[in-house]
Amino acid sequence: MEAASSLRFRNALVFLRHQLRSSYAYRPRHQQQCRTNVNSSDPPVKKNFASDCMAKFINHGIGDMKNIIEPTPGLLETLEERGFMGQFHGNREEFTKLTDGEVIHIYAGADATASSLHLGHLMVLMPMIHCMLHGHRISLLVGIATARIGDPSGRLTEREGMKDRQLGERTFRYGTDITLQLSLLLKNAINYARQRGYEEPKIGRRHIRSNLEWHRNVSIIDFMQIVGHRSRIGEMMLRKSVSERLKSEDGLSFSEFSYQLIQAMDYWHLFSNLGVRLQIGGSDQWGNITAGCDLINRMVNEARWIEEQPTPSLIKNMAKPYGLTVPLLTTASGKKFSKTSGGGNIWISANKTPPFSLYQYLLNRPDDAMEQWLKYFTLLPIPKIEEIMEEQKEHPERRPAQKKLAYEVVDLLHGPIVAKKCVETTAVFFGQTDEEDGLAKRERKLQQGLQKSDIEGVSSKPFWEPVVADEVLGKPLEKVMVAGGVAPSNGQARTLLKSGAVSIGPNLRQVKYADGEKEILTMDDLIDANILLMKVGKNKLHVMRMETPETVERAREEKADPERALDNKHEVRKQTVRQRRSARKKEKKAATALRKTNRESAKRTSRSLLIEKTIASKQIMDEKAFGSLLQKALNRAQKKKK
Repeated sequence: MEAASSLRFRNALVFLRHQLRSSYAYRPRHQQQCRTNVNSSDPPVKKNFASDCMAKFINHGIGDMKNIIEPTPGLLETLEERGFMGQFHGNREEFTKLTDGEVIHIYAGADATASSLHLGHLMVLMPMIHCMLHGHRISLLVGIATARIGDPSGRLTEREGMKDRQLGERTFRYGTDITLQLSLLLKNAINYARQRGYEEPKIGRRHIRSNLEWHRNVSIIDFMQIVGHRSRIGEMMLRKSVSERLKSEDGLSFSEFSYQLIQAMDYWHLFSNLGVRLQIGGSDQWGNITAGCDLINRMVNEARWIEEQPTPSLIKNMAKPYGLTVPLLTTASGKKFSKTSGGGNIWISANKTPPFSLYQYLLNRPDDAMEQWLKYFTLLPIPKIEEIMEEQKEHPERRPAQKKLAYEVVDLLHGPIVAKKCVETTAVFFGQTDEEDGLAKRERKLQQGLQKSDIEGVSSKPFWEPVVADEVLGKPLEKVMVAGGVAPSNGQARTLLKSGAVSIGPNLRQVKYADGEKEILTMDDLIDANILLMKVGKNKLHVMRMETPETVERAREEKADPERALDNKHEVRKQTVRQRRSARKKEKKAATALRKTNRESAKRTSRSLLIEKTIASKQIMDEKAFGSLLQKALNRAQKKKK
């Protein structure tokens, strides 16, 4: 009986997808259509969409796993015991029964407003990983289209740069970076889960999409016919993201007011084409999630063809959308952990936040947050987390919870090799190690002297403190500390130096001033002649790089605002029509010359081979002649490779 019911359920899902499928995203561009009314029996109106500067949308799949028929039960219980259950839209008991018996499709999105995701995004990504490990299908949506509008949720002012002419190019570039980042994260997450006892055949399918895929093919008229007619101003005004902004001094722009409708269309598109049943987002996304659920319910209720089917109640039950919010990660002051309020220093990307910096950040979190953060950001079983917390209470000086959290998160994001490297580097720099001979290894390493490879990952380019070499070499250490931002004044720098809290150089030698004593920075204190490593106290590390007066200003700009520096780097130089034509002619001429050179080279190689073949066929070669012929062939292969 249950098998027959399950089969009818799946057949209803196939029928529902076929009837509701949006046609504007999967047809050739010259045949693109937009169905605006699910009740209409007339064919959709054909549209020809003009070519766009974006040559293609992002849809990087990362490979489907084996199709899972039966999921692992207990998804909601897992999310609840780890603290991910916030507000839930829909009947929770029905959804629990659904996820225990059927594989469903779940999605979560992130707008491409920066070139990387930050630590706060893990609050949404980790529940998605749990869903995948329970056998459900997941889709991660990169909001390239919605990033050009700007989500007002949780903000009192409009995002900067929304009127910038380079907005489209920037969001597309950011979307590409985030897509690749998510692909790597999911691959690492599967390896991470496998090492912790999860069975690979039970892991669900996953892929990454961009909402630019369908929004780029919908005009404002089509959008208003699909979403506008089914949305009510009163409901939109009551949502928190709108009401709070209307009370602010800057108010709310029309584009931000319409953001919830655009995200609602995303949910409708994924629901109608992929059968997505659940959207997961942060607690500030509750209004946007409910807007999507309301749109889907209205679209389905308007579909008269459902009543004409043999099992209309089954189909309507299959068309129920659900929504789930998770708590937001907050800073010590209680603010949302975002790139503008704390999260901007802790990025998921290794290029923006080195793994060692992430490791140190987590290693220095307070004790009272450890239990919840271990539940949030690791896949450790709950009993194992309880054991770690018991050890934390008995030996708080050892900080076992912080060490485990830091290792697990770096392993999840960057892999076990990088995580072990962070542990080893921490032992060398700060002497924090649980190995019996860890301190002896540290002494041997410092006696040999640190190399540049030992500090790779400790500080990437924006995190170096750039200093002019001529201004610090041969100067007293207190002036060097002020120039590198280690101390705010010469007096405080001298206080640190007198207390013996400062260690510098490749051997991390301790510097301790006596009264009236001064020490000069020399080349022997540098690593690879241009890097100064300075340790202050037990857990503060400063890295300075020697720059020339010509390069130091550029380095400071990149340190102050890495994203703005990246935008300036990619800024397109304006050209006149004549300059563009001239450039195209030069490129064409160079390409023609290259093809001609390649043809002539191929002819010469062919003639040489023919001559050698003729010689080889007419005479018996001794070992020396054969070796010479072989060497000629190897030389040609080497030249071709270059």
